[in-house]
Formats: sequence, C-alpha cells, structure tokens
Amino acid sequence: MPRFSINVSMMLQEVPFLDRFAAAASLGFKAVDIQLPYAFPAAEVAARARTAGVEVVLINVPMAEGDSRIGFASDPAAKPKFRDAVARAREYTAAIGNARVNVLATRPPEGIARERALATFAENLAYAAAAFAEDRVQAMVEFINGRDFPGFLVQTPEQALAAIDAAGHANLALQFDLYHRQVMQGNVIEGVRAHLPRIAHIQFADNPGRHEPGTGELNYGPIFAAIDAMGYSGWMGAEYMPTRSTGETLGWMR
Repeated sequence: MPRFSINVSMMLQEVPFLDRFAAAASLGFKAVDIQLPYAFPAAEVAARARTAGVEVVLINVPMAEGDSRIGFASDPAAKPKFRDAVARAREYTAAIGNARVNVLATRPPEGIARERALATFAENLAYAAAAFAEDRVQAMVEFINGRDFPGFLVQTPEQALAAIDAAGHANLALQFDLYHRQVMQGNVIEGVRAHLPRIAHIQFADNPGRHEPGTGELNYGPIFAAIDAMGYSGWMGAEYMPTRSTGETLGWMR
C-alpha cells in the first residue's frame, strides 16, 4: 500500500508554515516533505514536526540567492556558495532528522556552456554526497521540466542519472516527480519501472496546472496501484498546488 507524505512548502498554504505539521497530521499524513525550511529556525521546525508526530522525509539544499532560477550547483563561479549551502542543509538535517536531501541542479548563468555546467554539477554532487554520507543521509537528484522552468539543467530522469553517474558516488539516488516526467516525456508508469532500482523518493501532481490528482490527464488510481505492484516501498509525496483548501483536494487518497 502506498505511503503518502505531503509537501508543507507548496501545500497547506491556508495556515502559517510552522502550523502545517499539525495540519498535515490532522489530515492523516504521517510524513511531510519540505522544500526550503531555512526561513525558520531549525530547532523550531524540528519541534513542530516532533510535536505533530510526523516524519520529515526530505529537505532541499539551498539553491540560490536573488534570482531563484539561477542556482549554485551548476555555476562554476559559485562552488564556495554551494559548499556553504550543503553545510547549512546539514545543520537543518541534524536538527530535523530527515534521512534524505534533494540537490537541485537549477539553471546555470547565461554564457556558461552546458558541458561546463554539467561538469560543475557533477563535482558539486560528489562533494554533497560525501558530506551527507558522513551523516548517513541520502542525497538525491531531481529532474525538473523545462516548460515550467526554462533553462533548468537537468530535465529528464536520464539526464539526472547521467549527472549521478558522472559524480561517481554511491550516496546518490534519483528523486522521481511524476508531474515533471509527464510534462517532458509522458508514460509515467514505465518511467518509474525503468528506473525503480535507483529511485529513493517519488512526488506527484496532475497535469496541466500542477494541481491535485483528478484535475488533469493523469489517472492516478492505476498509477499508484502499478507503482505499488512494482514493490516500491518508499514515500510518495503529494507536491501540488491545491485548487481549494488542501483538505478539500484529498479525494485521490481514497
């Protein structure tokens, strides 16, 4: 049976961030994903999650400053900033207790050749993987579709896995978002099947619009059943923009 987590950065916008852990628990979730918790003290985030009784599945390594579309991970001039971002994520992970972190490639600055950006990303991934391995925390790479995020360096699972292979560290896995796969390539069930041994976390939303299942073209009942039948035992994270209050959009859970 699928285990569902909820992204408290994108969802539950109807309540303040620090109250979203309790709100998630009240809706029946045992776990949450967080994109970027860094606007709040790590100890407070940890305390709210612990009090609510929910596991924090993952956080993202800080990506950028200023223009959030241009990040540290694929910028050759920003390697010191990327290492500072990894250190900050390690501080939060130590406090919160999440077992996974997501390292996003982001969009490299204008004028940087793709090959150089990919080489930089691979080098930074190797550094992050080694650092998080010391903490027994799994580092992951997520691909992001190029329609919503033009210029994003890694847009398909194959590109993400190529970056992981180039980094050459065992402490790297794939974060597989069904929405991004649908936008870029479709055929989400076979996409998961093809890459299942390397997937550490799955997220989902419907397409178009990145809203809750049932608002678009993806038939999530059979999708969830197929992934479950494959033997996937990790968390499946709801990461969508609700069209109503979050609690009113959870019909897919039934």
